Amino acid sequence: MSLFHPSSRLSPDDPQLVHLINAERVRMLYAPTVLMVGMSSAFSLALAVIMGPQVGWITALGWAMLCLAAGGVRLLNDRAYRRADDRDDPRWLRNFVMACGLHGTCWGLAGVLLMPVQDMVTVAVVVATLIGAGSLSTFTLQAHVAPNAAMNVPLMLPAALMLLTRMDTYGLFGAVGIISLGVVMLNESRRAERRISELLWLRFTTDRIAQERADALKLAQRHSAVKDQFLATMSHEMRTPLHGILGLSQLIQQRLPQRPGVLGDARQHAALIQRSGEHLLSLISDVLDFSRIEAGMLAIDRSVFDVRQVLDDVLALSRVTAAGKGLPLIEDVRLPRPCLVEGDPARLRQVLYNLLGNAIKFTDSGEVRLTVARRPGVESGGLPPIPGPAGDDPAQIRIGFEIADTGVGIPPDQIDRIFEAFQQLDNSFGRRHQGTGLGLTISREIARAMGGDITCQSAPGKGSVFTLGVPLAPAAQDAKPEALPNWTAGNLGHDDLDTQPALATTVDTSQAPVPRPASATGEPEPEAPLPPMSLQGRVLLVEDNPVNALVAQAGMSQLGLDVTLVTDGEQALSLLVPGPHEFDVVLMDCQMPVLDGVETTRRLRAHEDSIGSPNVPVIALTANAMPQDRRRCAAAGMDDHLAKPFRQEELRAVLLRHLHPRQKVPA
Repeated sequence: MSLFHPSSRLSPDDPQLVHLINAERVRMLYAPTVLMVGMSSAFSLALAVIMGPQVGWITALGWAMLCLAAGGVRLLNDRAYRRADDRDDPRWLRNFVMACGLHGTCWGLAGVLLMPVQDMVTVAVVVATLIGAGSLSTFTLQAHVAPNAAMNVPLMLPAALMLLTRMDTYGLFGAVGIISLGVVMLNESRRAERRISELLWLRFTTDRIAQERADALKLAQRHSAVKDQFLATMSHEMRTPLHGILGLSQLIQQRLPQRPGVLGDARQHAALIQRSGEHLLSLISDVLDFSRIEAGMLAIDRSVFDVRQVLDDVLALSRVTAAGKGLPLIEDVRLPRPCLVEGDPARLRQVLYNLLGNAIKFTDSGEVRLTVARRPGVESGGLPPIPGPAGDDPAQIRIGFEIADTGVGIPPDQIDRIFEAFQQLDNSFGRRHQGTGLGLTISREIARAMGGDITCQSAPGKGSVFTLGVPLAPAAQDAKPEALPNWTAGNLGHDDLDTQPALATTVDTSQAPVPRPASATGEPEPEAPLPPMSLQGRVLLVEDNPVNALVAQAGMSQLGLDVTLVTDGEQALSLLVPGPHEFDVVLMDCQMPVLDGVETTRRLRAHEDSIGSPNVPVIALTANAMPQDRRRCAAAGMDDHLAKPFRQEELRAVLLRHLHPRQKVPA
């Protein structure tokens, strides 16, 4: 009773699959049992009634009782099978074959007991009934040839043998016909069994593939969720100590004098600590940006901005780095001032800073040149064609940014590789140029998300030329550009780029980044402390980390603010909820013991709504810098978001949006 045979196209190399197919074939055999036994019982009684007058009622009814008993045996076996827990056990097929053999034998007795061979009319009725029963059995038992043979051979063979006893042409013809029909039915039963086995093999294979795909999808989704949670957690856990390192190093620099001696050396050491921390922060931001790109969560905003202002910001910062290496940074900007367009200024700024930073990093001598031209997707002004998809929208004008350097250059066969994640041309353990190898990958993905692209032309020893082309729609004549927030090398803004920009209409953008002069050793001098700017108001600082609280308190004290510190949400509500309070703004950490900042803000907003009081501004002060974190804070009712680690000018900018400068008293 093996499923597989030499001519089968199936392969018995998967025992589990074979087991499933065999179990399903047995189920198909048992499925029509009740219907078939019912029809068999009805026809056996009908045939007994018809044949009773010719062969005698006792013989006819006795035969019918045997058929009914055999049918009862099949029903009992079917009931036991349906109630069993081990339906895939091979014994159920053996039981079914024996029950079919018994049933077929009882029906086959009709060819002996109910068929007087000399009466052709009676013979025709009995033979026709037996042929019909055999055909019906062949159809319902086609899932397996063994029960089919057990049913049909004893059912039809006695009638054929009885016809041979006539010893004439009619008997011989009838016997040969019945036997030939039986052989044909068994052969078709074998072919049907193969087809059913193959269909079942395809069905279970398809089901297995579908289940494996579903399991793989669930596993991938679970891994993605775990990765997202891991990134969010690690981002918070790394940003929290980084905030303390950067904040304290900045405070030390501001309080130590710039003069030779131990204090001056300590100030320079603090500056080195701050720059190292900023470098680590940029690495963290690159990894988070790359994870967003992999997850398909890269978002591009659209606003009116001045391209020249973006270029001024990028060039001011890049000149500091270039000056530290003694490289001239030459600009050739063929754009009007102002040049108002619609697009994502933060993303454009990020890409340009990455490209210029790479050019400076890999150039030891010579120069770095930035050429910018605005023209409709064609070659113009000696620049190469702007990269990007064909068929540019005529409503959009492409702006080409060409960054050329005289650095080490790239072999032609390695140009595509530099845009791959975590790739650098020098992958040795002690490679000279540090970094994650994600900058160009992120930059190209951002450019493509904006509808443009980045291309590279290079030769070893002759430098490289990177060309960024992006379509930017000209702004309407009456459009006003949105003010861009202050931006420094230590605040590339990676983690805030996927969110809606904060209201920056009141940000003081007059404080442009100032290049730091190089010292005699070639290292840039530490940044001079920012000029003091006094604000007025009382601030409630909700922060459980003592180092971060110290940094925030010191920064706000320098701005002339009165700061009250609490360490959890319940303490904050005890000052804000009972009645009127004197706080002008709340800086709220999100992750705290007892009661976190998000739930604290929800309760505060519910209380304010219930008594009809105006909402006190709440600023999320947190190391949770992922886009979903900002949306979660906004949904809770927070008004702004300041991601750790932050610089003093960023703190000042966000406070300016909610407080007012202190009025100077005339002397």
